[in-house]
Amino acid sequence: TDTAALATGGDRLHNTTTCFPISYGSIAFYLGKDHIHTNPTATHRWTLYVRSPDPTYNLSKSIAKVIFQLHPSFPQPTRELTEPPFEVTEMGWGEFEASIRIVWNDEAEERPVLLNHFIKLYPSNAPVASVDPSTYMTTTVPVVSEKYDEVVFTNPKVVFHKQLLDGQQHQHQNKKRKKNQLAYPLSHESSVIEHFRTYGDESDVKAMLAAREFLQKELRTVKDRLIKVDDELEEVKGLLVAAATSSATAAASTTVGGVTDGTSKKGGTSSSTTTTTTGGGTATKKGGSTTTSSPKSSKKKKTSTGGGASSSTGEQPASKKAKSS
Repeated sequence: TDTAALATGGDRLHNTTTCFPISYGSIAFYLGKDHIHTNPTATHRWTLYVRSPDPTYNLSKSIAKVIFQLHPSFPQPTRELTEPPFEVTEMGWGEFEASIRIVWNDEAEERPVLLNHFIKLYPSNAPVASVDPSTYMTTTVPVVSEKYDEVVFTNPKVVFHKQLLDGQQHQHQNKKRKKNQLAYPLSHESSVIEHFRTYGDESDVKAMLAAREFLQKELRTVKDRLIKVDDELEEVKGLLVAAATSSATAAASTTVGGVTDGTSKKGGTSSSTTTTTTGGGTATKKGGSTTTSSPKSSKKKKTSTGGGASSSTGEQPASKKAKSS
């Protein structure tokens, strides 16, 4: 609580938040097989309660009354208690949800707090209902179902804030007396008191440290998974690049080649030259076009020699015998 806010006085405190811790729940004892034979509808004895987590805190300083609303099958299902211990003890055979209404002192001018609690008679790992409870339950180990909560008051009235603190001041006064000494018992059921859960900073710190360690472990696991995925992704990228390079190399070697069947290929262009000689001339084929040249005859005058022989150049006609004069 902000002491500066307290010093301002007035009807309500300003910029002040007060937390009021409470514990509520139920403790159920199995009555045993012999008791069930005499009263089949009463298999368990249970206590529904509201208490302070601090066993030295005086609830009567701030709570005017607590109203328990039980199942309609119980006689007087609405139970109103105006002083602690705030509890109801009954016997029954079935589980049900009960409501708990906490009403504050009139000076508080605060709305009542409504809580819901499911009264558990059987452990969470209990087998099907048809199994005899005596096979997995004992009369000395109860089923405890308790919750911790905090009621938050924002800018409470000055007088009510003082009442809340008075419960804590009672704790300091008890330091000179016997431990846990109050004007009222913590419970009318001694067996219930033995199974009240304890709360403290040490257990809270241990719980937070355990939660922190768990979160850090989970973060490391997720980080390792992400690193592994990144490595696998890089490996796949490398394989894809290698495959693309191999395909490009194969395509290039197919395009740029050597000579096949007397034909030279380069850059996809083929060039060939074919020359054909015939008796009547010469035909030249180049690049798909054909050029033909006609033969030219060349004749020379015959020259006679003394031997009477004649010769000519060019095409040789059929020879004739020379006549001698």
